[in-house]
Amino acid sequence: MLLLLTAAASVVMVFARVAADADEPDLVETLRAIAANKAMYSVSGAARLISGLTLIAGAWFLWRTWVVRERFGTPAVPVLFAVSGACTAVSGLCAIALAAAAPAASESAAVSVVDASTEAVASVRWVAGKAGFAVAGLALLAAAQRQWKAGGAIRRIAPGSVALGITMQFIWLDAATIVHRISGVGFVLWLFAIALMLLTGRVERHFTAGRDSSSAGEA
Repeated sequence: MLLLLTAAASVVMVFARVAADADEPDLVETLRAIAANKAMYSVSGAARLISGLTLIAGAWFLWRTWVVRERFGTPAVPVLFAVSGACTAVSGLCAIALAAAAPAASESAAVSVVDASTEAVASVRWVAGKAGFAVAGLALLAAAQRQWKAGGAIRRIAPGSVALGITMQFIWLDAATIVHRISGVGFVLWLFAIALMLLTGRVERHFTAGRDSSSAGEA
């Protein structure tokens, strides 16, 4: 359920961010755009914060599962998801802070310089947001090998996990805009797919089969 909430919050975040249309190359222009669409930008920041927190909580529950404790699933996955969630939450907090620091819409035209503290918040938001997405991609790469070994429906997800995990690393390249959009949609779909498999018990059944096979081999 927490992974579903992460996916849903990510959808809200993207929708509100696009509606705010505040992704300008110049920080002064960005603040003016935020001032003109402060409500939507605030919603985007809040949704990003929520998605980060729910991902951290989801990672904690994944860590406690027998699949991870008995090493049928790699412990690196929940750890990477927790780091990703923390970075995403920080980025969301910074976005909320930028919305609070932006002037009123009627005063935005007078903005010509940005103070050092606002510039620092904007830089942290940029780095933390990209780091959160990139680390989530590393989590997918870490999960792929165990997904392949599990077999069944989970095995069919493994190649997609590898491809998506790699393309998510392109988030650091501003020129790869189309790749960002595709990988963003892909990650949300991945979260929905894994969350639904967890809810229906399909993940546990496949890994249980693997555990039973290992026990039989040892016997």
